[in-house]
Amino acid sequence: MSIENRILVGVGDIKIDKDPVVLSTFLGSCVAVCLYSPSRKAGGMIHYLLPRAREIQEGKIPRKEKYADTGIPELLRRLKNVFNIEKDDFVAKMFGGANVLKMARRRVGEENIEAARAILRGLKIAVVGASTGGERGYKIDFDLATGKVFCQIFNEEVKEY
Repeated sequence: MSIENRILVGVGDIKIDKDPVVLSTFLGSCVAVCLYSPSRKAGGMIHYLLPRAREIQEGKIPRKEKYADTGIPELLRRLKNVFNIEKDDFVAKMFGGANVLKMARRRVGEENIEAARAILRGLKIAVVGASTGGERGYKIDFDLATGKVFCQIFNEEVKEY
């Protein structure tokens, strides 16, 4: 994985691209969903904060990228518009959702994981790899040449998904 072809995906962000790019991010309670088209060697990543847009900004138009329910469909829409890839050509991988805020009453990480699984199931997109939950953050690198995601939970070895 070449560092010059690396794109950082920030919090509440979506990035799409194709081979030879690597999409990278760091996660805590947020979740990253990676969609990949093996036949086109193209894909994208969303790094979202919360499961549902309506929780924060009732009556306002939120940034779609911040939420699972608006962001995952937005990621699909962008991939279709830019690369003309239909949803049936994608596989998904998901990461993050750690319980890093141990004092919080709400378990946002778990809610984020459940939201992604439900949305992907509803879209009939198979989740072919995942590393979620726990109590430590994640660093992930999504290689668009191969569709592989290299995931490192902080203080652990890198694993390939």
